[in-house]
Amino acid sequence: MTRFSRWTLLGSVSLTLAFWTGRAPAQSPAPPANPATDVIAVPETPPAMTTPILDMQAGSAGSNSGDPQPLTLANFFTAGWDEDFTRRSSDDRAPDFALLRVQTNFMERELRVNYFFEDNITSKTRLNINSMDYFLAYGFNRRFMLEVLGNYEWIDGRGTAPSPTGPDGQLIGRVQLISTEDSSYSFNFRFISPQTWIPQDQTTISYGIAGFEDLTGLGLYRVGLYGSFLFDTLIGPGAVGAAHNDVQYDVSIAKTLTKPDTPLIGNFTVFVEAFAQTNVDGDLAGRTVASITPAVRFNLGKAPGLKFGLDNWILFGVDLPVCGPLPWAATYRLSYIKNF
Repeated sequence: MTRFSRWTLLGSVSLTLAFWTGRAPAQSPAPPANPATDVIAVPETPPAMTTPILDMQAGSAGSNSGDPQPLTLANFFTAGWDEDFTRRSSDDRAPDFALLRVQTNFMERELRVNYFFEDNITSKTRLNINSMDYFLAYGFNRRFMLEVLGNYEWIDGRGTAPSPTGPDGQLIGRVQLISTEDSSYSFNFRFISPQTWIPQDQTTISYGIAGFEDLTGLGLYRVGLYGSFLFDTLIGPGAVGAAHNDVQYDVSIAKTLTKPDTPLIGNFTVFVEAFAQTNVDGDLAGRTVASITPAVRFNLGKAPGLKFGLDNWILFGVDLPVCGPLPWAATYRLSYIKNF
């Protein structure tokens, strides 16, 4: 038996034993090379890892280095403050989005414009409200973010009542408490300047918690559950009997139907928001106004000739009052978001 045949037979026996026992054969010393009979095998080079990390908000390709470390209350003072702003992968999970009514729970860098039309207000002096706000949100790191917001309203008077218009300003902040693969929670605060043109001479301070849970791990593929709970305190002189404190709370659920780069409807998401506001004090203490908002959200995707589509988002929804006295017939909302 030639030397080549001997080594071939030994190799076959080793592989057979490994197959039946489930263990790899022990490494044997290589036989002496015989240029006439031996063939030297060159191992294949493994392919490079090319799977992109998809931005959860914009759906754009990001770093290959993997998801950022979890942020929790346990590492609140030691993690995230010196880390660059980033987002987690969500290609096969529920993306954590900014919606219409529920408070956002994550760090953002975006420009956003919101418009709403409130139709047929239950008021002797007001018929409709048109409102537009515009803001810049900037996450300084993975823990802290600020927004600067401007707003302008047009009120249509009922009958011969006046139709006032005017602006106000807001400063909004957010601190990330928890950010893991499945959960996100933040502490939100907001300062709203008085609307002296109405007139309304009170400054509003709002603060509370917003959160998100990805339900994909529970078998609900790309379904996200959102919630927020905020206190509003109005500081300054107000109308006699008016509330100085109220509570806002919201529960929303969203289902994402398409991939981030689907042309014109990237990450197309349908969602429903249940929002309510309850007066804590004043003549109408305990009164709750609630509404349901069915809505959609999507980006412009990778449409032909539209290279910026992934970072541009459209939201549309309608608030429908469900308990009252009903404050208005309906509120129509339209938002545009540009991530950067």
